[in-house]
Amino acid sequence: MIYKLLTALLLLAASHMVSARDFEGSYAVYGAGSDSCQQYIGSMKNAGREQDYFIDWMIGYLSAFNVIMPSTYNVLGETGFDAAQLWLQRRCEKYPKEPFITAMIKLTEVLYPMRHQSGLKKTPATAAEVEPKAAPAN
Repeated sequence: MIYKLLTALLLLAASHMVSARDFEGSYAVYGAGSDSCQQYIGSMKNAGREQDYFIDWMIGYLSAFNVIMPSTYNVLGETGFDAAQLWLQRRCEKYPKEPFITAMIKLTEVLYPMRHQSGLKKTPATAAEVEPKAAPAN
């Protein structure tokens, strides 16, 4: 799993940072990202190991995106993973010959404005909110 995450980190850095591309605008793609959208659709229908291969790659890609992109805690924001998969399914059905990484790049472009920029859910509690209340005297 760590190998997949590191691969995704490298892949993400290459796919989202223009300066990381070579002089021709190209970059290396590893794993499921180099497969076609048609293969992704097939894997989702057949389930099993091939489906796990794509899902693991997606999780690594999204995690790497969160690590690398500035002001990004969670690129999914309020979007559930299942909804992201549905978006990818529709994108891949529309463009079956497209590389899967292109569909993932498009997904993160759509999600980025709605991302969670921080992991904080609410402001830190004050001491008064944290201290236990005394039991009422009888």
